[in-house]
Amino acid sequence: MRPQKRSPATGSLKWGARRVDRFGRTAFLIISALLLGVAVLQPAEAHEDGTKHSLVKSGEHQPALAPVQTAPPQDKRAPANKADKKSKKLIRKSTQPGHPGSSQPALSTEGVVTASGAEKGAGLPGSKESLASKQPSSSGAVGGAVAPRAGVMSVKPTVSSESSAATAGNTAGVAGSSMAGVGFGTPPTPGGRSLQNIIQQAPGLTQLVTGIPPGPVIPPEPIAPLPPPLAAPQPGLPAPPVNWFAYHVLNRLTYGGTPNQLNMVASLRTEAEAMAWATAFMKEQLELDPTKPWPTSLHSTTPLPAAVTIQDIATDILLSQDKGDWRADDSDSSVLSPNFSELQDHDLIRKMHSRRQLKEKMVYFWDNHFNTNYRTHGKGQYELQENEAFRTRAFGRFLDLLTASGKSAAMMIYLNTDVNVKESPNENYAREVLELHTLGTTDQGTPNGYTQFDIVEAAKAFTGWDNTPDVRGGFRFVSSRHSPGSKLVLGQSIPFNGSGPSEGEQVLTLAARHPSTARHLAKKLCEYLVSDSPSAALVNEVASVFSDSDGDIKKVLIAIFTSADFANPANYRGQIKTPLEFYVGIHRNLGVWSSRDPFRTRLINTGQSIYEFAPPTGFKEKGIEWLNTNVLFNETSMAYETTISGYGNGIKYGSTSSGGSIRLWMDELKLTTEEQILGFLTNLTVDRVVTATEYQLYLDTLRAGLNGASFDIKQSSRELALDRTLATMLANPRYLYQ
Repeated sequence: MRPQKRSPATGSLKWGARRVDRFGRTAFLIISALLLGVAVLQPAEAHEDGTKHSLVKSGEHQPALAPVQTAPPQDKRAPANKADKKSKKLIRKSTQPGHPGSSQPALSTEGVVTASGAEKGAGLPGSKESLASKQPSSSGAVGGAVAPRAGVMSVKPTVSSESSAATAGNTAGVAGSSMAGVGFGTPPTPGGRSLQNIIQQAPGLTQLVTGIPPGPVIPPEPIAPLPPPLAAPQPGLPAPPVNWFAYHVLNRLTYGGTPNQLNMVASLRTEAEAMAWATAFMKEQLELDPTKPWPTSLHSTTPLPAAVTIQDIATDILLSQDKGDWRADDSDSSVLSPNFSELQDHDLIRKMHSRRQLKEKMVYFWDNHFNTNYRTHGKGQYELQENEAFRTRAFGRFLDLLTASGKSAAMMIYLNTDVNVKESPNENYAREVLELHTLGTTDQGTPNGYTQFDIVEAAKAFTGWDNTPDVRGGFRFVSSRHSPGSKLVLGQSIPFNGSGPSEGEQVLTLAARHPSTARHLAKKLCEYLVSDSPSAALVNEVASVFSDSDGDIKKVLIAIFTSADFANPANYRGQIKTPLEFYVGIHRNLGVWSSRDPFRTRLINTGQSIYEFAPPTGFKEKGIEWLNTNVLFNETSMAYETTISGYGNGIKYGSTSSGGSIRLWMDELKLTTEEQILGFLTNLTVDRVVTATEYQLYLDTLRAGLNGASFDIKQSSRELALDRTLATMLANPRYLYQ
């Protein structure tokens, strides 16, 4: 890698390059040393029932779908009592039957068919052993080095270990992405000792270790120039900027642009440049080749081209480090079980730092759509396994997502599938899978294509579905609990099959391919990504693509992002951010490099505590649900806690070399005039869109205490003025919109 010169705008890029080169030269030695501890490379630990499990200390990552295997029959026990459910009221048992402390009798396990958690793509290899020193990702100063105009990025066909390390180091100048902050000079020790685990901890080394070149990847983004100064606008309401569509794409496909991404957008001076950059960015986020035209086979089941993945080594390392403090499960020391705060923090790492932002937004969408609640089982690994299953299938077929959800331990415990027996069928999961997950309801709240009879019959089809009795989160089918006879669901007869879960799987297939499901999902996705009130034409077109492609989510997303509605300026900054989007947005917009704890705490206080929402509906996405005094109080408080020293938890942002001082950050970037500073800060917060009144307010705040003297960035008195100026921008209602 050719070292880059140090500049005040880019920070210590030269030093960062040396660190990256050092890693590249020693990568093979590191892997070789690790392999010395592997006497024999063996597959994942196998248990007595013949199944393989993931999330173990030293097992290999399991395939997405593991074969269903039959376990020896066990003694039959008395069935559980019937659990009833009224609409939207979830009834949950206190503990699982047969477990210590449970008041319910153990369920029969005669004729058990099992599959590990890997069947639903839940494998999450981890390690109890401590990794490298655990620190948050640091932020380098952005801007300064003039990058080429944003356009279509080239796709690299292969990545060697050395080039992977080098390109990872290129992110050192991007706020929130510096490799130095994750101890890159001393690479972390991978968790587990299997070859697969070692490779997973450093994905860029795949070719070096295995000799198999990975597929094409999207390289790291270039360093963007600083935005131009911002002069006082004309009176009246401001029009969307000429590059509004690029800002719009960042707002909708990500949890907020990073300083480098926002600076890149600000450098786009024409509508054509903005459209070219935004189109390439959308394709990259959809794992499409940005150099190729949009696919045209949306109304068919023709497969799309192979995925072109986004290289994201920095986030992979952060995730590996984060697992270092996880404890082993009390009942199985080989299984890592994060506690609730660790579970949330691990999720926030992806949302705050991942370059695969659209995938993370879709993972949240599916996790919220198929809502479960950690408090019903208390096992962090269950939620992680389900979440990882959604990540694997985020752009795949809806039926696969639905099946992964239905067979996850988190869902089976949450909606009582694990106590659904022939003597007393439990309707909780059957009801929600039709009412919420698939067909949905009409605008008047009535069933949209299903009846109570369908719920009763579907509940019978799901009898015998259960999670494995261990803490690994596997799926099993207990034939002795399964309801005999054929079932009639959605007008289709399902023949009896007591030897496996096929009856329930047929119910999911019928529901996933029902026309009402296509419309229900189309409307919900359009509300999530386009507008709280999407047009009927858009919903109809997206529903048609959903049906014609057999629920291909990537094709559905392409239809949304290439629609006239998505490109309509009326939808620009037309949605209100949820608390999750607001807090994660601040973190990304400012390049926060300190602890994530204050952000997680605010999420809990605001009422959007991920992984523990009790109702099966999931959190609402429409802005009206989040316009209340509690939310606005917490969001405004967070604006001040982030920016004003001593207000809260000491949140640090900007460049690490500035120590979290906004004045020193501006000085490093050579932003010395009021117009330059306002141009940079408004670009981070409101797309440089301000009224004349807002501009004067920011200017007056920046000049506070000068008493007519000239503004001088070298004066320490400007620190508080800058803090208050940025706090005013974040507390402005304009920042609530995306």
